[in-house]
Amino acid sequence: MICLAFAALYLIWGSTYLAIKVAVETMPPFLMATGRFFLAGLVLYGVARASGAARPSGGQWKHSWIVGGFLIAGGNGVVSYAETFIDSSMAALIIASNPLFMTLFGWWGGVQAKPGRMAWLSLAGGFVGVATLIASGSGIEWGNSLFGYILVVGCVLLWTVGSIYSKRNPQEMNPWLQSGMQMICGGAICLLAGGSMGEFSTLDFAAISSRSWIAFGYLFIVGSLIGFTSYVYLLKHCVPSTVSSHAYVNPVVAVILGWLILGETLNMGGWVGSGMILVSVFILLRQGRK
Repeated sequence: MICLAFAALYLIWGSTYLAIKVAVETMPPFLMATGRFFLAGLVLYGVARASGAARPSGGQWKHSWIVGGFLIAGGNGVVSYAETFIDSSMAALIIASNPLFMTLFGWWGGVQAKPGRMAWLSLAGGFVGVATLIASGSGIEWGNSLFGYILVVGCVLLWTVGSIYSKRNPQEMNPWLQSGMQMICGGAICLLAGGSMGEFSTLDFAAISSRSWIAFGYLFIVGSLIGFTSYVYLLKHCVPSTVSSHAYVNPVVAVILGWLILGETLNMGGWVGSGMILVSVFILLRQGRK
């Protein structure tokens, strides 16, 4: 069962970037994210409450609005918007740098120890890798691409800040209930973002392609529900450092799927930059096990 859960986590979360890219071909990005997370949140919340989880307090809802805003709306919803400008594989590779930001900001935020010498070298190599990866995208429509890359880096920063806030302000809650609340709140914020950007005026259900609907259903059912279930199961049965291996497996899956299905490619600079990121993340996570 553990092997199946790992396979699901690797393949599902690695494939969500491709699914997002396909979904936003004909769906407004923030409204797509709204539907995905709001529906998944309602399911998780309902299951948790039906299983006996206590009704959340006002303070717990406040916590969920903050964390859901950073993690769901900022860390995931903005990725959907960014992928209207850049390839899914590039988004996945930049997101893979999250452990680098977590190590640095986690130290500044007082939730983990000061990085050692090897960790500092890994951080330097990883951030140079991010810069190299972004620079490799120069060329056609570079202005739009650069905007997309900046958005994804912003997603990583928002996810990092939200994660640190969550660690510094832990809540004793059922994990299904807590995640459901965060998805509901994050989905609501995505709805506000979509409305403020005029996405309701561009929403045309008749124009949404069948493959975008399939991608949306995949993100809602497989990406959010099954993927999250696998993640929670692994956290209960494996050490966190082993579960965190998805950080450098998911982007590899994303690159392969982007190439096979969408014809996305990386140039030499892209391969060098992505290699630097993944090696740096691998070393950091290995250091964290010691």
